[in-house]
Amino acid sequence: MNTESIVQKIADEYHLRRRGKLYAGPCPFCGGSSRSDKFNIRPDGGYICRGCGKTGDIITWLRTQENLSCPDAHDRAGRPCTMSATCPAADKCRYGAEKGAEKNQKQPARPKNRSHAMPYTPPRQNTSEVPTIAPEYPSAKWLAWAEPFAAKGAELLLQSEPEMRYLAGRGIDNQAVARFGLGLIGHQYHVSKAAIGLAIEADGKQKLWVPEGLLLPIHDQGGALHRLRVRRPLAARQKFLQDLKYVWLKGSGNLPMANAPSGCACRGAVIVEAELDAMAIAVAHPDVWSIAVGTLHGGVGADMHAILATLPVLLIALDAEAKAKAAVTAWKNSYPRAKYWPTPKGKDAGDYFALGGDLHAWIDAGLPPAATAPSRTSTKYEAYPPISPALNQDEAFSPARKQTGGEGKEENKSVEIQEEPKEKTETTEARPEYIEITLSNGKIIYLVDNNGDVWDRLTAEGKPVFSRRELEKLKTATSTLPPDERIKAAMAAIEAKEVFGGYLTRGVCHG
Repeated sequence: MNTESIVQKIADEYHLRRRGKLYAGPCPFCGGSSRSDKFNIRPDGGYICRGCGKTGDIITWLRTQENLSCPDAHDRAGRPCTMSATCPAADKCRYGAEKGAEKNQKQPARPKNRSHAMPYTPPRQNTSEVPTIAPEYPSAKWLAWAEPFAAKGAELLLQSEPEMRYLAGRGIDNQAVARFGLGLIGHQYHVSKAAIGLAIEADGKQKLWVPEGLLLPIHDQGGALHRLRVRRPLAARQKFLQDLKYVWLKGSGNLPMANAPSGCACRGAVIVEAELDAMAIAVAHPDVWSIAVGTLHGGVGADMHAILATLPVLLIALDAEAKAKAAVTAWKNSYPRAKYWPTPKGKDAGDYFALGGDLHAWIDAGLPPAATAPSRTSTKYEAYPPISPALNQDEAFSPARKQTGGEGKEENKSVEIQEEPKEKTETTEARPEYIEITLSNGKIIYLVDNNGDVWDRLTAEGKPVFSRRELEKLKTATSTLPPDERIKAAMAAIEAKEVFGGYLTRGVCHG
């Protein structure tokens, strides 16, 4: 039996589906729903699970899953042994180096019912390291759809009090919501793949499914949209795909969220799994990189690896669970100055904040002393005070589903996010006139909803003020530029605003 036939047998037994050159489906080790794709196996027998992290080759599979000895596994797969020279049991194995020409001769049949001796193998030192991601970037056609889609979702979220209260209770106030561009998708959509530059895959589906839920945009270091992720609420998961809590929208890039320090000095980095936790950390402590790797065994790009290698300390704050230990070991193998830094209580940074923890003090305790006393900006919740612990994310995001009835919507050329009109009540608090956003270079820009009276007043004062529509135009105009040129173009627009005021058209300032 050759390797490909063994892989086909595995695919049939575990109900794996063909995905190009791979087979994908629920993991034989950690399980999953019938529609899960987290386990992949190649025709050559190499396999990996993005959930539990199990990985190996066809020999590993035959030894662990079918209880074959090492030489029997090689016989079954028709694979020669490549470790005979270094294997400690080589002198007893029929694949051993000292067998010479006998290695390639057909071996006599083993007696039936003979037990397979398992030679002692000393434990191998864990040499795993943090993966390096080969970057992939979204196309201009996809960005032309995704950027206005995310902008409309951001407008809807700012008007949705339950969701804003939930985020405030996790350490992300209304200013941070605007800073990171968080959004809300009130109901699911189906978008034509051809209209947004996506290829039709082997499954033949011509539409991209965009689920309802909390929209998490990820931007690159130049400020351009790079990736979109949706966190589905409990009500949606109970209806179908119960195990699918997060959905990456196809066409996105593949680099993780990395929030650069906005303070006076960079004192280290904090590594977490979830984007919301990275945002809360960025709000609480301006002097650190906050990086969300997405999963326990997620990696970063080569550029970020180079940055992390220069930092004095890396605080590995992956979710407090037993599986995190292997991932922490990989970070320590990659960076000698990395150390495990779980939250004092709760499973992650958001939980710790919701339980009354001080995120700034927790992070600061793991950093080297600052050259000067750090200036701490207190977190304010002017428009949306923290919610009570009884209201969780699934409860907070259910009203949007009730408003829309949970029905889907198809869009072929563009997607419009619509919300049901809300009646204003006496308890509704006014939104701020503008939002101050501090950039990584220390500059401050002012964000307003539109080119109205507030825009005119701030412009007259010589402040760099942008409407949301202007920022969309600036992002679109610079989206296809390399990161360095994109930053220069953005800085030029800000400087033009400071000197001439005016408005932007395709990234150019007009007085």
